[in-house]
Amino acid sequence: MGSSESSNTKEEKYGLILVVYLVGLLVGGLYVGMVSPARTVVQADFCIDGTTGIWMINIYTLFYAALIPVIGKIADRRGRPRVFTVCIGVFCLGAVICGLSQVIGSFAVLLVGRVVQAVGAGGMIPVANAEIGTTFPVEKRGMALGLAAAVVGVSNVLGSVIGSAIVGAFGIENWPVMFYLSIPFCIALIAASAIFLPKEEPCPTSGKMDIAGSFLLALFVILLLLAVKGVDLGGSSDPGSALSVAAPALAAVAALVAFRHVESHAEDPVFHLEYFHSRPIVITMIVSFFIGCFVISLVLVPELAEYAMGDPLGSGGYYVLAIGLTSFVTTPVGGKIIDRVGPKPVIVTGLAVSIAGLLFLALVAIAAPSFATFVIGLAIVGAGMGMAMGAPTNYMILESVDPKDSTSAIATITLIRQIGTSLAPAIFVGLIASAPGVEGYQRMLLCVALFNALALVTTLFYRSPDDSAV
Repeated sequence: MGSSESSNTKEEKYGLILVVYLVGLLVGGLYVGMVSPARTVVQADFCIDGTTGIWMINIYTLFYAALIPVIGKIADRRGRPRVFTVCIGVFCLGAVICGLSQVIGSFAVLLVGRVVQAVGAGGMIPVANAEIGTTFPVEKRGMALGLAAAVVGVSNVLGSVIGSAIVGAFGIENWPVMFYLSIPFCIALIAASAIFLPKEEPCPTSGKMDIAGSFLLALFVILLLLAVKGVDLGGSSDPGSALSVAAPALAAVAALVAFRHVESHAEDPVFHLEYFHSRPIVITMIVSFFIGCFVISLVLVPELAEYAMGDPLGSGGYYVLAIGLTSFVTTPVGGKIIDRVGPKPVIVTGLAVSIAGLLFLALVAIAAPSFATFVIGLAIVGAGMGMAMGAPTNYMILESVDPKDSTSAIATITLIRQIGTSLAPAIFVGLIASAPGVEGYQRMLLCVALFNALALVTTLFYRSPDDSAV
């Protein structure tokens, strides 16, 4: 009887911990896409053009990507639950600043708020995944990581839908409500974190925090993404356009060289250069990059559906629900399978299914466009994405690193995936523009299928460190 009660108590404990982290992932994930529908409204309110207004999105993605590995390292040193709770508070503070920017009448204040939000979100997502992956028993780890990936995936998909709904419900003049609504959730989450999350002691470290390396890594990522965002897809020969790419690209190379030198002498490096000497970790990085390219391609689905189907502008977003619903089902299922057979079969199956869906869209749905063919193709893609996204690569990296470095390792994979999401759109949009009519979209879909095929082939070479030791 005592053993049964103890088992139930542990189950309840893990359940409460999982709920806290999943709600944090939900809040952080929603605000990745929620702001996009309100961009034109905010621009009109501040009387700015689209070139300036886009920075309310760009500045968030830049700092979010740049600070992920830094905050991950801090979490490994100071304790993941503690850093997770602090990041919630930081995210909440950023929401308040964003909301008050309308009262102050300053777009610059809004940008500051978005940076603060990015700092909070950049810690919440990798810290939650690392804590779930290390706190839960091995036999439940895959299922828990699958649920976490499902929440992140669905929240990213639904973010823009919810953003549009909030603006529609409260009126375009009340767009700050979008930010204020997160405050009660953040406060409740901070209280729940203090009550239910384990009181983890900081891990003993062998050296000082790698401040110089952290700064250079963040600088490198920001400069790299700035160079990518400056690429002119129209092929313009404007010297100013070329300079906007070349200057940050060269500066990024310089920052990378300096970063490598600093890391080789750091007592406790923010990024372990020895990762590049580990075959399982390198394979996980490559696969994560291509999965990032795959996931970001789905933002073009509404545009594709509207063009091929002749639907009204703005209506294509509903097709994304086909992806969201099937991925929400297959993500935790894939996690459960990981607990039984490991991550490799799950990610290979997911990539194979997604390739089939992409080929169906490119060769069938576009050739004979109808609501049924598009929904079927997108549902297949969503089913494959759910299995391949998030949980398998997080599981792969966790079984390849020392537990004390788990958060920074998860942050590394998240960063690699984020770089993929930043680089791929330039390729996809260029392919769409390279041919008239639906042919450009076909090329884009075939390119995504090729990326997934490369990820699948790379995964075939993966061997678990435990298997290698046998």
